[in-house]
Amino acid sequence: MYKKKRILDITSVYTANAFQNGSGFYIGAGSESAEGEVYLYNLQNCDSSPIPRQPGGMMSFIPVPGKPDLFISIMGLLPGFKGEDAGVYLHTRMETNWESGKAFALPFAHRCETFSKDGKHYLVAASVSQHKDSPEDWSRPGEIYGVDLENCEYKKWNPELIDKSISKNHGMSKTMINGLDVVCVCGTEGVFCVDKEGEEWRINPIIHKEVSEMAFFDLDGDGENELVTIEPFHGNSLNIYKKDGANWKRKFSDGLSFGHGLSAGIFKSDATIVLGNRADSMALEAFVVKDLLRGNVERKLIEEGVGPTQTQVFTYDSKDYILSANQKKNEVALYT
Repeated sequence: MYKKKRILDITSVYTANAFQNGSGFYIGAGSESAEGEVYLYNLQNCDSSPIPRQPGGMMSFIPVPGKPDLFISIMGLLPGFKGEDAGVYLHTRMETNWESGKAFALPFAHRCETFSKDGKHYLVAASVSQHKDSPEDWSRPGEIYGVDLENCEYKKWNPELIDKSISKNHGMSKTMINGLDVVCVCGTEGVFCVDKEGEEWRINPIIHKEVSEMAFFDLDGDGENELVTIEPFHGNSLNIYKKDGANWKRKFSDGLSFGHGLSAGIFKSDATIVLGNRADSMALEAFVVKDLLRGNVERKLIEEGVGPTQTQVFTYDSKDYILSANQKKNEVALYT
């Protein structure tokens, strides 16, 4: 049985992300509607701070590493994939208010994430498509840009194009590969790892099949991350892959309905996958991995009728949480 706490009311909420930032622990959340509701929620004292005057269409909200008063978001991608004016935004927390502005334009921007290497911090930002004449138009693959975040608040940002070949560039996840921070992206052509080697950006394939979202987590306790995917785009199947030499072998699969908001972590001592269904039951669900080798994965209903867009499994102050942006109910909720 899951205990629920509704922490924020946000019309058409899409984004919800929990993170340690300086000495505090926060949840950043925002709406994909044009009203532009954005909040920073303090999990320590349950206070919420609105970030005013935003354009809406929020897809991502993350902290800038090492800079506790700076945050980065993706905004301007409105329902129906209307995103000609989308871009990457920088938000500065002042003593009594906020300052926000577009750091650089990225039409149809959808995801952003940071990673660290050799003491430097980098941002990876991606668009679902370079242009769309209609929601069904996927003729122009998305773009991926990299940014060196050194002094990002003081100078004009100079994003570098990394790739423009991945169609339906929808998923993004930070993980570790060979002991190093990387950011992975996915789309029609598969899952790819984005990395920085000296002055050069690199992008390397991990698996070649259409993937909507992915997560990396050690689900069987052997010290190696498994690959969890929703397939295909906005897809109807959850899959778990285990590395076998140079290949990934599927160990588990189950059905979904418009799968969305994939995450994985430890919840109440069990390796747990959490995701949403944005059609039919609109259910928030957990897949608890008991014995991956034998395919023993328990599927558990957390709540029906909520239509989750993003989820996250995390631990704070020795307590495990499931975070969900429940768009159907216009709420951000925590489950324990």
